[in-house]
Amino acid sequence: MRLGAFSLLLILLWLSVPAARSGALDHMRPAPATWKGHVFEPNLRFPKSFQKKGFPWLDISFRHAPERYLQAVLDYALDGQDLEHFDLKTNKVRSWYHMPWLGFGPYAREYIHGLTRGRDFAPGELSAAQTQCRQNWGIAFYNDVGGAMLREIWGHGQHAPDFKSLPFLLNTVAVKFVFTQADAKDDALLNDAPRLQVAIDDSPRRNGDGCSSLQGADGGKAPRTPTTLRLLQVDLAVREQRASYKTGWVFGSFRYDGTMPGSDPWKKLKPIGLMWGNDPDLTDEKAATGSPPQQSIVLMHAPDGGTLGRGGRMNGVADNRQSACSSCHMAAQWPSVSPMLAPADWSEARCWFRNVDGRYPFGFAPDSQEGCGNPTALDRIKPLDFSLQLAIATRNWASFVAKGRSPFRTAAGTFRQGEHGELVVNGLRSLPLK
Repeated sequence: MRLGAFSLLLILLWLSVPAARSGALDHMRPAPATWKGHVFEPNLRFPKSFQKKGFPWLDISFRHAPERYLQAVLDYALDGQDLEHFDLKTNKVRSWYHMPWLGFGPYAREYIHGLTRGRDFAPGELSAAQTQCRQNWGIAFYNDVGGAMLREIWGHGQHAPDFKSLPFLLNTVAVKFVFTQADAKDDALLNDAPRLQVAIDDSPRRNGDGCSSLQGADGGKAPRTPTTLRLLQVDLAVREQRASYKTGWVFGSFRYDGTMPGSDPWKKLKPIGLMWGNDPDLTDEKAATGSPPQQSIVLMHAPDGGTLGRGGRMNGVADNRQSACSSCHMAAQWPSVSPMLAPADWSEARCWFRNVDGRYPFGFAPDSQEGCGNPTALDRIKPLDFSLQLAIATRNWASFVAKGRSPFRTAAGTFRQGEHGELVVNGLRSLPLK
């Protein structure tokens, strides 16, 4: 009897380990006690192994058949997915996993479906009919190939993330669904778009473009209000052998188009395009005289006839037109010593449009002495292989563990909180990524 009870205790303890580990990998704001609806739960039970076949896009050229390639990846991402709540654990076809540590910090996940706030649409940015600021929120996750890498990085609970296994493995797929506060009155293309209830920021404070602040009127965190949002955009990223001579990734996007025929709204996702490199030789001046990008394929332009990405490069409708998908993601590193958005002046912006291998850090923002990067300090910076989610998660984790404990020494570096709450990592100031 004693042996049986002891064995039962060991089994119970063993079963409790994954749950305890998952809980240690994030610290989300809880749902209000009055909330009775769906509550988000991240899938952080990362796999030890993953599928090594079943990737339908491998037989399709992303350069010669971009629409077929994008559709194959999108179908893979949607297959078996719970499109009502995006509860990854219910998928019986394949496994998907969330990035840890996105539930903490100023841009923390909201409690209903786990979305994080992206950049807002200023009035008139989505369409001429849009007269008010509209918030955009997104949720992203990785396939089991990416999930196995997340296990290597975050498999130590609250201990420091371990980046030595990076870059991500071939056939890693990340998918992101972007929902907007805008509706069909703001843009007719949003007619009958899939809807999702999201607890978005609700603050009386406003910034210069009329969008709500992340802070409340008293300087604290902005309260959040359950609001129905509409699907706007789907972003895809694939670790690709055929892109290894450029960046190693293919980035692609779709936007919802309610004018397409049919009754299934999930069949009304129209490809925007894809990119596998940053076109370093395409200066702003060349683009202005009509030179097209050679490492982007653009299938959709902005409603005003302009381009969604800088110099005609591929970019999502919800993204900043001053940059492009790949160039923003290239700035993912630890610490974040450069902003992800390229500046207006091409003499500096060119640093964001290099083709940098994911095994090497982006480096520092340019200056007159050093140009792109600062070679003397690159040994203190860890490349994060184009994963802005990983960069944000690492920053959130560091902010959590360093609070009130300065300096804090870990395998991910020595860091402390600066005088204004900023992180100083290995003696380098880490910038916010939003």
